[in-house]
Amino acid sequence: MQKKRLWRSRLLVAFAAALFFAHGATPLSNPRVRQLGNMLHCKCGCNASVTECNMLQCHFSDPVRTELLQMVEAGRSDEEIFAAMTGKHGKDIMRAPPAEGFYLLSWIMPYAGFGAGLAVIGLIILFSLRRRREAVPAGAVAPTAELNRYQTQIDKDLANFDS
Repeated sequence: MQKKRLWRSRLLVAFAAALFFAHGATPLSNPRVRQLGNMLHCKCGCNASVTECNMLQCHFSDPVRTELLQMVEAGRSDEEIFAAMTGKHGKDIMRAPPAEGFYLLSWIMPYAGFGAGLAVIGLIILFSLRRRREAVPAGAVAPTAELNRYQTQIDKDLANFDS
């Protein structure tokens, strides 16, 4: 009975060790793979990076992580890896779009939109201040020649009244 338990435990340990060593290196245990994976966008719909995708058995990030590990272990540079990834999956795999061509708009448009918003707010404030200055108070009458004559007479009378 004792031998049977010992044999089963040894078999279990051997089986666990075989599974561990058969799996090989996991891609995310390599820090460079994690760093490069953070710069690549996962296309499974999770809107995360290839490194941060937490979908079990992800159809996109798992193979890309394995590819990254193979390229890193082969000694390829970052530029070569990114060129291979954009060649295979398109430029939209990059989380930060390249600053060239049509993708340059994604760098410029946030600032242009912010500037345009500030300009619109400034124009609204300017027009409202101008309208407020031009507005005639309620009950006020536009100055005419007769009104000016009465105003000068009032000013003369008030000047004589003070002396």
